Amino acid sequence: MKLDREMEMLLNEIPLLHHGGLLGGSDGDAEAEDISYLIHELAAMGVVDGDDEPPEPVAADGLGFSSLIYPMKRENLVASQPFSMANHCAHMPSLFDPFPFDAAADDWDLQYSPPPAPATTPRARCKNTRRKNGGRAATMSPKKCAAAAAAKTHGEGLSGLRGFMYHVARDQHGCRFLQQRLDDGKSEVDLIFAGVARHATQLMVDPFGNYLMQKLFAVCDAGQRMALVLTLTGDPFVLVTISLNVHGTRAVQKLIESLRTKEEIRLVIEALRPGFLELIKDPNGNHVVQKCLQSFEAHDNKPIFDAAAVRCLDIGMQSHGCCVLQRCIARSRGEHREKLVAAIACNGFELAQDAYGNYVVQYVIDLKIPNANSSLAQQFECNYIHLSMQKFSSNVVEKCLKVFKEADKAKIILELLTTPHLEQLLQHPYANYVIYSALQNSKGSLHSALTNAIRPHVELLRTSPYCKRIYSRALLKK
Repeated sequence: MKLDREMEMLLNEIPLLHHGGLLGGSDGDAEAEDISYLIHELAAMGVVDGDDEPPEPVAADGLGFSSLIYPMKRENLVASQPFSMANHCAHMPSLFDPFPFDAAADDWDLQYSPPPAPATTPRARCKNTRRKNGGRAATMSPKKCAAAAAAKTHGEGLSGLRGFMYHVARDQHGCRFLQQRLDDGKSEVDLIFAGVARHATQLMVDPFGNYLMQKLFAVCDAGQRMALVLTLTGDPFVLVTISLNVHGTRAVQKLIESLRTKEEIRLVIEALRPGFLELIKDPNGNHVVQKCLQSFEAHDNKPIFDAAAVRCLDIGMQSHGCCVLQRCIARSRGEHREKLVAAIACNGFELAQDAYGNYVVQYVIDLKIPNANSSLAQQFECNYIHLSMQKFSSNVVEKCLKVFKEADKAKIILELLTTPHLEQLLQHPYANYVIYSALQNSKGSLHSALTNAIRPHVELLRTSPYCKRIYSRALLKK
């Protein structure tokens, strides 16, 4: 059964009307036209979202919406392989495309069978209005249009928007109006919740709707919040997909901030676990993981700490992952922290040479945990010359000279002294910083031995662009 052309025209012209596009012209000072007839005609034609109807179990359709609209128990769907957007998209359609009013959707037509088209079309009615206004095309700015719609709805109450709340929430000015009404009391919150709850997944990734969802998470009661959590965590990939979205990540972070009960926290953590590795490497998703670390207690974040310890090498060698890994160390406690630090120390040699991993190793060294620093010293031993001549690992060697115990510092300096070509290290663009740090952090006979080894190369130090800092040491000038 084909979708009535008249209804399709009305739906398409809602956003145009909000921005003055349907009314034509460019004069922003004209009086705003009354747009209430559009909503009344849509309601008469049966175009409603069914906000207030009790949920009934339905079979999953081709769009995959049923599992998102009405949460219900299901088998554990966590994939045995790490989550991948490419694999997920291959077998599951997008959840966040605009709601498709498609003529081919027969089941939609059967559910909302429109009556015969009214005699007067919206455009004809607009023309009649223009004739009544003296033939001048009435236009309005977006702000005036929003003010007119808000004033009209404020007088009638939100009940006039039943069936259209989802569409209003996706409009810039309509979304702002609904946010304001959330401050008017519990009854307004309940009406808006009833109108948008079943569309939570779509609104959370909408450029405007996500702001309404953020505020709704903050003001809804415990039962409403649990209903939203069940909707978002019923399928383990839904919350991950939302978190990877540039708009959805902010909504998920606000959801995490609003969680209060252990059960809510557990459901969210379990839903994020399948996509943990992809989340922390994503510019949007990593903020969701960090928000969990910041908002939840250490024992609630145990699954995150365990996953970080197992995949610390992959995580630490990635731009966003190295930040998440450091945050995991800072927020963990007890055995979780020991396990995480030990895993990083075991991979210290590889991480130290990486553009991002070297920051993780330096962070661990600064903690001054004896077992971790001892493990790192054993891996670096006999490799300090090699590490000193690399851009990223030279920073790690400098950190070792500042933090390690005296015995471990002595091993580093002795290895520098035993090299047959010390002048090459002095002129090296990275190793010269290591020599300078060794001069700063050594004392006694070891410092004297290092100074005596460098002094024969004073003439070289004067001319080389990389040796000026070493030459500036007062002891070498004597």
